[in-house]
Amino acid sequence: MSRVLLVRPEESRSQYDFQGVIENECLELEWIMTILKEAGHDVTIFDKQVERKSFAAFLASQGFDVFYGECRCFQEPFLLEYAKLFRERCHGLVIAGGIHAQINSGRLQKDYIDVILCGFNYYDLPAVIAGDRHPANLVWQEEGIWHTTAKEAVDIRKMPWPDRTYFYAHPDRYPYLDMKHAMWVRSAFSCPYRCRFCLRNHMNSGVYSRRDVKDLVDEIAENDNETVYLVDDDFLFDENYVRQFIQTVRDKGIRRKYICYGRADFTAAHEDLIREFQKIGLVYLLCGLEDISDSRLDSYNKRNTAAVNEQCIAVCQKHGVRLMAMFILGLDWRGRDFRQLYRYIVKHDLKHVAVSIYTPEIGISDAEYITDDMTHFDYLHLVAKPVHLSVRQWYFHYYVLLIRLFLKAQRDGVYDFLDYGSYIRSFLRTILHRGEEDA
Repeated sequence: MSRVLLVRPEESRSQYDFQGVIENECLELEWIMTILKEAGHDVTIFDKQVERKSFAAFLASQGFDVFYGECRCFQEPFLLEYAKLFRERCHGLVIAGGIHAQINSGRLQKDYIDVILCGFNYYDLPAVIAGDRHPANLVWQEEGIWHTTAKEAVDIRKMPWPDRTYFYAHPDRYPYLDMKHAMWVRSAFSCPYRCRFCLRNHMNSGVYSRRDVKDLVDEIAENDNETVYLVDDDFLFDENYVRQFIQTVRDKGIRRKYICYGRADFTAAHEDLIREFQKIGLVYLLCGLEDISDSRLDSYNKRNTAAVNEQCIAVCQKHGVRLMAMFILGLDWRGRDFRQLYRYIVKHDLKHVAVSIYTPEIGISDAEYITDDMTHFDYLHLVAKPVHLSVRQWYFHYYVLLIRLFLKAQRDGVYDFLDYGSYIRSFLRTILHRGEEDA
């Protein structure tokens, strides 16, 4: 038996982030905890978005034999810092994994990391800890030489239900906006669509794998948690699957509040399903509208139109579903594009809006980057040069848009659960700091 430490680093060390507003349950680590516990290991989770102790202080208070850390690209520096510290303090086996590892394992090949898991085959970790280096999706080193095993897609139906001991131990954390303690439930790996900007359809070797509806609903029923976050990259994909989900939830008499991702074209074409989903508890629909022009939607390979986006908005508003409308701010934007997007948001009375900066993804893009700071690949920073504006000019229009959106949200009262003063002060500190960086 080994003492295993499962680690998720913080997402940001800046003053401006979404901690306390949107926090994601550490589902990957909970799956791994289930698997390792069944194999007889003693397992501890350290999620830095929750833990108040520093990682160094946490290590000093306990002893561990194995480190497993997962990260996205913008968490890479923090994961490497923690892995190196673990090796120096505990001298144990160090394993890295997560979304970043599936695409960019080469960036994690450090002398203090022993094994990189580049897939969703968490069920192989007991064998890896025991010294087996034959499972699929491994990159591992021996005497300074790195080796790889075959890539292999994973059937999500092989995954166990996660051990949510850590989640329930922190009932005041993991909110999604005003919905407190949102439990993550995943029914699929990867995505069946191929939007050009998205990393998600490269996950699981690009193979879409989905759970059975009964198993999904049984997991929801088993956990007495009011809010369920269906975190598939696109839960609204198969009409029959969604109908079966709604009917099974009804048959079992399950009462929950749901958050899910869904495409605009599906929503617009299935008004009856959205209505029925809302009746069983759908509150937030997260939808990548992405842009307000057909030409840019085509360039993203979105397979959608601006007119369909407007139909999606109308369906959600008609049936009382809170649409989280997500937009991409393009590198080719001029000042007028930022202003047009704001006018569009006002015109369509969009209450919940998320804007992200177009980010050519490390590992799937050949873009020329203007930074090597991985923490900037968080969709809140420019990492490639704008086409028509200078970096400073582009940021100016970006900040003006954000401030206008903050003020609109305040007027609409949709984010009254936030401490606006504290949030805006932290935002302004970030603007001033970034202004110094761009000078």
